[in-house]
Amino acid sequence: MYCRYCGEENPEEAQFCRNCGKKLKEEIKKPKIIETTTNNQNDNSESSSTASSSTDDGWIGCCCLALIVIFIMSALMSGI
Repeated sequence: MYCRYCGEENPEEAQFCRNCGKKLKEEIKKPKIIETTTNNQNDNSESSSTASSSTDDGWIGCCCLALIVIFIMSALMSGI
């Protein structure tokens, strides 16, 4: 058996490569099947647009707050 990492020839019963120490026989894991239900294609598009609008609302709120602070600062500076 040859190591797929370094190419070293190893005995067939070996579990680890005698050159690089990597595992020779990897356990094959079966993929897990995750069952999900999809009701409607429109529901998915609405949920993704809702998620993006919530992040947009955060940016809009920050920009508005920044403009208010700038307006107050300019009003205070012109009054001095």
